[in-house]
Amino acid sequence: METISKPRTARSGADTQALLDALPVLVLGVDIAGRIAFANVAAAETLTAAAGGLVGRRLADVFGPDNVITGTARRAAAEGLRLSQSDIALDGTTFALGHADLIAAPLDDPAGAVLTFILKAGARSDVSARPAPPMARTLAHEIRNPLAGIRAAAQLIGKDAGADTRMLTDMICEEADRIRRLTDRLDALDDLEPPTLKRLNVHEALGRARAVVAASFETVSFVENYDPSLPEVDGDMDQLIQVFLNIVKNAAEAVRDRNGGAVTLSTRYRPGVRIRSVSGGAARAQLEIAITDNGPGLSSAVAGRVFEPFATTKPTGVGLGLAVAAEIVARHEGRIEVESRPGRTIFKVLLPIAETGPA
Repeated sequence: METISKPRTARSGADTQALLDALPVLVLGVDIAGRIAFANVAAAETLTAAAGGLVGRRLADVFGPDNVITGTARRAAAEGLRLSQSDIALDGTTFALGHADLIAAPLDDPAGAVLTFILKAGARSDVSARPAPPMARTLAHEIRNPLAGIRAAAQLIGKDAGADTRMLTDMICEEADRIRRLTDRLDALDDLEPPTLKRLNVHEALGRARAVVAASFETVSFVENYDPSLPEVDGDMDQLIQVFLNIVKNAAEAVRDRNGGAVTLSTRYRPGVRIRSVSGGAARAQLEIAITDNGPGLSSAVAGRVFEPFATTKPTGVGLGLAVAAEIVARHEGRIEVESRPGRTIFKVLLPIAETGPA
């Protein structure tokens, strides 16, 4: 539901910025050209992790040109109206954060709009925090039972049937087998154990993942660009290796048939980004692990839902690798970001730096 009221002149200054930073809601300032000019602390902690850098980016590039958020900001600035939207989807081009109430107020000097997002109960902190579909294993079990009966019946029908009928029953059996393989993959989401956290160096996990993938992709060039001074993280070595394996393998597959195909693995301290854990406490500084390839980029059909189960462009894939990776990273209280265009796709995994004290 949209409500409209008369405009109110906005004020600026250091005191106003400090007040905005103290608010528990997300606040963005957008200039008349539609670029984000400032973000308060809550917006920086939440949206920067999910959408990448904010300040200087076009609102349409973060939320999408046809998103209700972009349209509301544009109208508030152009018509000088204070607008509100209730229970909108706080979604962007590469993330989904749940639902929020939106207030868009016009600015006179500088011209533009201020957006305020009030998160609804249960809103997610980023796309990687999406939980695995509930009761996946129960669903898989319920599918397998009738599926086995369908396959057995098709085999009996085809046993004494003619060639045309046998072709159809063979197709039924092949499709039944394919569905069975899909249900087997569903177990991967339910099989995830809570991480056993120990102090570790992410470069060890990255190196092991690179070595495994490189052995199967001899035509792909792998480049490592690590910051050796990075501090350790609290993580589960096996699970983080699985995360990097899934992402690096996808990157290698994207460039395997490309002349000069390359995958670059890099690490750095993420300056200016501190994220508060879901359990509360102080916001923690982040390490960034970036995996970049020079492949064709993600298709438009998949780019916005790349971390959802079964989202894939591979003809033989089932799209669970990145869903599993996102779930593991979320359990480490981290984030995954993705940016993609033709010739460059980059996945960024953000993990909180280990807290001081004994490992």
